[in-house]
Amino acid sequence: MDYTDTRKSTPVAVHPELRRILLANPTTESLSTIIKYQLFDQPCQPLADEILRLLPYWEHQACAGNGILAPLIQYMLQNSPLLKNNKIIEANLLRIRILASTPGIFSFPPLEMQEYLVQSLLMSDILADLPEFEVVSFSAAEIDPLMFDLTRFNPSLHTRRYIQNLFYLERREAILSVLAHIAKNYPLIRTCRKAYALMLSLDNPNNWGKHPFCLRLLANRFLDNKLVN
Repeated sequence: MDYTDTRKSTPVAVHPELRRILLANPTTESLSTIIKYQLFDQPCQPLADEILRLLPYWEHQACAGNGILAPLIQYMLQNSPLLKNNKIIEANLLRIRILASTPGIFSFPPLEMQEYLVQSLLMSDILADLPEFEVVSFSAAEIDPLMFDLTRFNPSLHTRRYIQNLFYLERREAILSVLAHIAKNYPLIRTCRKAYALMLSLDNPNNWGKHPFCLRLLANRFLDNKLVN
């Protein structure tokens, strides 16, 4: 849904405390108020700083099923160039939006996973073998140039750059959406934890070209293509 309005009037000045209240625990009513006051229409560094402080709270709410965060974040990014230019905020908002728009709730505390991320990521690349990821496809033309490197699981620097380009935004979103679904709904809690840990570890788009999970996913699709052909 597009939350932009071609009939915009002058944004209304909002007291910082009211702004914090509106953003801290988003509801349908507070989102309507935010849109009415055009809260994100003017560049405002203090607002960006406030969003940065709110990210951990929004993360928790998204994991707990607060779906209104998804349209709120969509509206924010449509109307605030300042937020789009902040890569840290943008990456976190993408994950939170996907978590918020995914039905279900976490069966474990997300903060615990963030504290023990390294341990949670051990052998997490095997999640690429789950059938849920069969919806993420790569064409033969994309994968065939990687045949030698993928069979060795040891891509060269040049190959990593090539792989990085395969994970464009829409494909990253599709993969993160599958991970969010697994994190919230998979019957084995250990797998749920690893799925969320993977989401956290994939915050930086530049990591996708060398991430073990991504390499395994590509290798699986390569083998699938060979079996079909």
